[in-house]
Amino acid sequence: MKRDTRSYLSRVAIVLIVVSLVPALLSSAYNTNLFMKQTIRLVDAKNGTELARTGTLMERMLQQIIDFASTTAGDARFTNLQTTTEHWKAWLELNKLLFVSPFVTEYMLYNGAERSLLISNYGIERNPERSAIPWIASQTPQIPLYQYEIKAGYSKPGKQMASIVHKLPGLQKEPNYIIFNVDLDKMYMSFLSELNGNAQMYNYYLTDAKGTVMYHRDKTWIGTVLPEQTGNSNMQVDRIKLEAFDWALVREVNTQLLYKEARALKNKLLSALFTVIGVMSVFIVFGARELYKPFRSVVARMTESEEQQRRSLLGRFIRGETPVSPDLVRRWPEMSPYLVVAIITLKHPQEGKKTENTAASQIQHIQQRMAASSSFRLEPFKEPNGDEFILFQLEHEDMNRFMTELLLALEPAELDSVVISIGGIHSLEDIHKSYIEALYAYNIGRIYTADSPVYCFNKLPMDYEVPMKTAAIEELELAIRQQNERSFTEALNALFSGQLTVVEYNLNFYQTVTLLLRMFGQHSSTFLNELNQLITDRGIMNVTAVKQFLFAKFHSFRDYAEETKDYADRIHDYIVAHYTENFSLDEMAEHLGLSKQHLITVCKKRYNRTPIEYLNEFRIEEAKRLLADSRTKIADIGTRSGFNSNSYFAKVFKMYTGITASEYRELLFTRNMEKKPQLADS
Repeated sequence: MKRDTRSYLSRVAIVLIVVSLVPALLSSAYNTNLFMKQTIRLVDAKNGTELARTGTLMERMLQQIIDFASTTAGDARFTNLQTTTEHWKAWLELNKLLFVSPFVTEYMLYNGAERSLLISNYGIERNPERSAIPWIASQTPQIPLYQYEIKAGYSKPGKQMASIVHKLPGLQKEPNYIIFNVDLDKMYMSFLSELNGNAQMYNYYLTDAKGTVMYHRDKTWIGTVLPEQTGNSNMQVDRIKLEAFDWALVREVNTQLLYKEARALKNKLLSALFTVIGVMSVFIVFGARELYKPFRSVVARMTESEEQQRRSLLGRFIRGETPVSPDLVRRWPEMSPYLVVAIITLKHPQEGKKTENTAASQIQHIQQRMAASSSFRLEPFKEPNGDEFILFQLEHEDMNRFMTELLLALEPAELDSVVISIGGIHSLEDIHKSYIEALYAYNIGRIYTADSPVYCFNKLPMDYEVPMKTAAIEELELAIRQQNERSFTEALNALFSGQLTVVEYNLNFYQTVTLLLRMFGQHSSTFLNELNQLITDRGIMNVTAVKQFLFAKFHSFRDYAEETKDYADRIHDYIVAHYTENFSLDEMAEHLGLSKQHLITVCKKRYNRTPIEYLNEFRIEEAKRLLADSRTKIADIGTRSGFNSNSYFAKVFKMYTGITASEYRELLFTRNMEKKPQLADS
């Protein structure tokens, strides 16, 4: 009896040991697969960051060339050229510009009356058809003043060019043009040659908006139109638009070669693990299944926790609490490009815990009715204060159609009990704008006199029955553009006088805000944030507060109109000289002779970022350079780059690059190892 008991216990112990090993091996396989996937994600993130960074740098360079071309075309030395002497003087001035930009290597002046070309460092060409740009006389369109056109350019021995054609102002009968020839070979050597170091794996090139190849390392491809599908499933193609030239930077990656070693290692490890698991499974009895319940519950909790974290991050991203980044957007690759945020509130909320539960149940029921509709997908979110908002994913960008589908999804009784405030349709990167617009529609709806269940940000004026008055709005815009403070004040007083009805007041308020949103451009989101804060704190019907707020914005446009080039260069020089020091914006502004607010405005206008963001970006570039030297410790790189703590350095580095400093160094090491065998083979 004792022997049987010992035998039974021994068998149970063996089964328990085997069963306990299988989850461990499964966990190892899961972690191995997860590690390999994360490695691939890191490589993709690094490639995406490198493509975005290169595209940004090229875009800045091309925009600088366009700005330089526009400035030169408007220079008095090149306008109103009529006599031969004037053209030759202008030609001498052109020769002086040869050293201004390293990428503009040739300038030409086309005389429309004489149909001749003055070419820098060459002289005159009487027959343009025999020149390098024979199309100048026949194919150049009638370009309006202060506009330009990009031409495909021409080829020289060892050079591929693109031409920027500007019409010159003047009184001549036939138009004169100034041509800037951009050396695409220099552009390629400066930005893309190093990225194309591994020819079998990477291929970077330039195309125009129609897909015609403007520059390729294989010159036979230049001028051809690449097909939409490469025919190779292992070839990943990504594009970044270069707005200045209306071109695109294209990257082709051979993913089969890129992930070949990682996938091979992954398959070997998984094969070994599953072979061992298969052998052990033979010894597991049916009763041992109970031992796997804790493991399954752990996986379920992990999945649920990850989903909650994902939703929490998306909610904070929509509310603007998390800044946009390529890594953040890549978390939702399945997200529709047409997104709308809507805020749902009860028309007649009641106080008390019981009524609050009833209201929450009522809103939840309405959300379920919306979710049952096949017209859109939605995700509900809860504000910290208990309010509800919904993210809608649409299959189209038609706001009228969406509002119709939304109304059809609910019963009349449900529509009578709630107010739905809708923002505009935006992509995931700009979804915070839709949230701000929904808040604006919500604040307008609170004092709106009509009994409507839906308030849409860009449909509000259509709900008013009074005719729209645009005279005062036009005067307001003219006063802003002319910086006429007196006219601006008079227009505000006319728009927000005490004799207006509530509906007229709301309509004027909406039209004024719409005008300022358009004029603020990229700063419109900040403006709406400030406006909603004013409405929340003071109320929209507080005429004095509204006019004071709008009058304060008048001076903002004056700041945008000031010249910033000299100050922007001095900001850059100051950061280069002091980036390793711990200085404040007040110290920087005092050194440059600017106010703190003006310093921020100048930096945003020239570099499209705040001084702190520009400083951090410069420090991160310095940190990347130091990471390339494996002898430098990562703990010392943050201090040498100007960061006062390693934790802050790690946070900023990951925010700008999408990966940690140690992962970036590992990627550099891997890339260098990939280059060495190729050098050895050659």
